[in-house]
Amino acid sequence: MVAEVFTLNNLFVGLLFYLTASFHCAENATQRSKIAHLGAVCCGLGLCNQHTLVLYVLVLIPWVLHRLYSQKELSLRGVVSLGVCFLTGFLPYIYLPISSYINTARWSWGDQTTLSGLLTHLLRAEYGTFSLVCALSLWNVFNMGLSSPRICRSVSLLFTVMLMIYSLFFAWRANLDISRPLLLGVVERFWLQSDAAVCVLAGLGLSHTHNALERRLGYGGLWKTTGWVLTMALLAHTVHTNHR
Repeated sequence: MVAEVFTLNNLFVGLLFYLTASFHCAENATQRSKIAHLGAVCCGLGLCNQHTLVLYVLVLIPWVLHRLYSQKELSLRGVVSLGVCFLTGFLPYIYLPISSYINTARWSWGDQTTLSGLLTHLLRAEYGTFSLVCALSLWNVFNMGLSSPRICRSVSLLFTVMLMIYSLFFAWRANLDISRPLLLGVVERFWLQSDAAVCVLAGLGLSHTHNALERRLGYGGLWKTTGWVLTMALLAHTVHTNHR
């Protein structure tokens, strides 16, 4: 049984969205600390599976640290603890040199019996994942904006920033010929990560619309039923379009 990379990445994206919302709604320091440490482990595990998750992780980390700092709950010991949890998520990589040594997956992942071979896979050098190190310096500019009190108070704005950064980055880097069905399928899989953010934002928008209509016009049950009908219709249309 083998886990499909992009499907597993969607699972980690969903977990990070859930943990982000839970962290935002946490009522005390104990809950925030527990969720932050669990999120750090999930970030590490997610990056083991798919490096594109880094575009979300690099947004979430400064946001979480700023939230902890604003609540006067950030300390050197806490940062070290979060860092250890983050690195713990990379423990599955220990299997790489072992599997390569016994020749189990050398043809899939390359030869990791040497340090250079291991680093080649860790950095995804064959795919050019980290060939744009200079471009990543732009994250400093984006992360400065994450200190805005408005963004720190609103999870929906945070998710919007994550979606915009991911979409702009891949619109810039996309260079596959989508006229070929195989390559089109590859491109579609990369966009699943941003589609997850779109779905979450759509749900938040629907919830805000329902609350606004109920507050202004009443008939809460009617608007709730309408929202469910629209949601199910959209899901049915999506299934019909993509799973023929």
